[in-house]
Amino acid sequence: RLRTTSRGGRRWYDWRGERYWSVTTILNGGLPKPALLPWGIKMVAEGAADLADQLPALVKKDREAAVQMLKGLPYSKRQQAADLGSLVHAATEAYVLGKPMPRWPLPVAARMKTFERFLADYEPEYELGMAEAPIFSRSERYAGTLDAVIAVDGRRLLLDLKTGKGVYPEVALQLSAYRYAEFVGLPDGSEQPMLEVDGCVVLHIPESGDDYQLLNVQA
Repeated sequence: RLRTTSRGGRRWYDWRGERYWSVTTILNGGLPKPALLPWGIKMVAEGAADLADQLPALVKKDREAAVQMLKGLPYSKRQQAADLGSLVHAATEAYVLGKPMPRWPLPVAARMKTFERFLADYEPEYELGMAEAPIFSRSERYAGTLDAVIAVDGRRLLLDLKTGKGVYPEVALQLSAYRYAEFVGLPDGSEQPMLEVDGCVVLHIPESGDDYQLLNVQA
């Protein structure tokens, strides 16, 4: 309820009459991503190749509509990946909190089997996260929603779940911001100090549904 996303994709949190920019919006606005351009070109090229039989007729019927359709392919692909990531996050949250779970689509079911292997291997104790509450830095004016703080083998770790193709360096900045947030905004409107952690990790469950990786992150 605290989070708002604009049409342009910028996100912020409102807390006690104050506005905080989201960590991901800050990073997206400030870090160059040179890999995005060749990736977008590849998506359009692959889409054109997949539609090779239909494309001449589409262009003949409405050239501008065909161009707009091809231009939109990278955004559509990115949204599909984001939607899948959201489903996996919701599924893991339901699993950990014991909530009722709908039937998972096949891509989510494969990742959930991988997630179950992680639970069996590490037996983590979840102390914070899984949509319980957002975290804030009042001094730096940012906020975010972390995935979890877990305890494993006597260590308290800030965990971030990634479901994409890879894990990229900016995750260290994201987890640093979460780690050094000042307080957690609780559902009743109260605040509690952010938990101190011993380290940060990424749980990467790849697109292929192959085995997970638990990666230490310098944050």
